[in-house]
Amino acid sequence: MKTACLLILLLSFGVVTGQAADPQTLREGSWVCRTPEAYDQAIVEEHQEKDLPALRQRLLDQKLCMYIDDEYLEDMMAPFVQVLDRQGEKIKVSFTVEFYKRIATVHRRITRVTYAGWTDAGNLKNYEP
Repeated sequence: MKTACLLILLLSFGVVTGQAADPQTLREGSWVCRTPEAYDQAIVEEHQEKDLPALRQRLLDQKLCMYIDDEYLEDMMAPFVQVLDRQGEKIKVSFTVEFYKRIATVHRRITRVTYAGWTDAGNLKNYEP
């Protein structure tokens, strides 16, 4: 009986501390890539490439990486960024972006897209409203 009570206490403490974490978001200018290796390659190419918009488009067309700019950050929905996995300094994150499109004067279409990918742990920051 004591063991069961202790287990319940520990589990409830874990749930409470897990919910108390500050919401996190990505830094502007971050890359989110399909694999950790693709992320490393994107960083190398970013330092070598003179035409950043062309690099962003090429990696997006190849479905390897996406560049997080202020548009994505503005439309990112709560709970913002969730960390799914860790491999050294790389983290697998998931986040949802909401897009709006006006159809008529009164109506609009809302589309929500959930992205998941790998980025550097240093690209996370606490959310500041």
